[in-house]
Amino acid sequence: MNSCTSDELYRRIAPTLEQLVEVRHRRHLINWIWIVVGILQARKVALSEIATHIPGAASAASRVTTVRRWLKNLRVDPWTLYRPVLEHALAGWHAREATVVLDGTMLFGDRWQVYRLALLHGGRAIPLVWVILPGTGLADPEDLWTVLERAAEFLRPRVPQVLFLADRGFRDCDWVGLCQHLGWHYAIRVAHTTTVALSRDGCYVLKPRPRPRAGHGPARPTRHLWKGQRRKGWRGQINALGVQPGQRAYFQHVTFTATHELDTQLTVTWTTGSDRQPPELLALISDRPAARARLREYARRPGIEESFRDDKSAGFDLAHTRLNDPVRLERLLLAVAIATLWCHELGEQVLATGDAQRRAIDPGTQRELSLFQLGLRWLKRCLSTGVHRLVTFRARLRHVALPPVRQAAT
Repeated sequence: MNSCTSDELYRRIAPTLEQLVEVRHRRHLINWIWIVVGILQARKVALSEIATHIPGAASAASRVTTVRRWLKNLRVDPWTLYRPVLEHALAGWHAREATVVLDGTMLFGDRWQVYRLALLHGGRAIPLVWVILPGTGLADPEDLWTVLERAAEFLRPRVPQVLFLADRGFRDCDWVGLCQHLGWHYAIRVAHTTTVALSRDGCYVLKPRPRPRAGHGPARPTRHLWKGQRRKGWRGQINALGVQPGQRAYFQHVTFTATHELDTQLTVTWTTGSDRQPPELLALISDRPAARARLREYARRPGIEESFRDDKSAGFDLAHTRLNDPVRLERLLLAVAIATLWCHELGEQVLATGDAQRRAIDPGTQRELSLFQLGLRWLKRCLSTGVHRLVTFRARLRHVALPPVRQAAT
């Protein structure tokens, strides 16, 4: 362990957290910062690995005990500590729509599920709120109601509007009702076997034209009324609508589910597929008009899946935590959230400094690393070659929109 490096990291994180976060017992703040330092240095959340990077003459067992005591301390409330940091980080977002994504992942085998609402930022996601639930299966809105209301109350005075994205695990009408209650727009993927009833207005399919001759420009899709338009109405499963690969279909004022619980807008297309994943029928419901814009919005949702991967195999090895207590897991995720926030901030700094700095850690001529990975690798390089180049944690994020990462050639 290099205690000088740990001390340098502590000195870069501590000033901002000490300024933003009020605590009754200073030791709670100090231990929190040391846990963040340990996670960033070890790139693991195993307590023994974190403790290795906490300096001092105490034994390894004593340092692990210090970490455990902080994780189980009932006076350490994650939201109370995290909220002022988020407020500072998002201070410049008041004119921008915020896109939030809800998703879940399993920890400790299939014993615990982490459900996290995250804020999309630069193609990845920043944790907003999270909750740990036992077992497997889909979560009910009631299970997440409290944390989502907390997020809505936090975001309401800071951003003009919020767009909620979720996949097929959150397709129930109750999730739409929750979005309506919170005042959020939504774009939620639903199963293609869902029953819908279509209105007679606003239903059409975009079909690609035949490939043009050379020199005649790109082919543009043509608009056709949906074939069921001439009927008095249509009711059935989404996969029976007849939308073919390469087509996009937009249906306004759709009654959702067989019990007619919801009036919404439906956008249907096919995914492009890959060598590992065949094309799938993609159906989205939204409170906004069905249009290609809904597909572009939903295409940003994989950012949270990649962010979970950053927390696990590509970042802090969260998948191998041995914590088996949900309250302690929530506090561990608080430390991971601060580490993630700083990596995003460092990634912004790398891109803002210029291409030469990016190529010191990202060898491609074009960017091949996510914002998070740029920050994490820059941190690692500074720790290895010159910690004096590592800027202080400021807890500030710009509202950046980055193009998808260019995949390296294999």
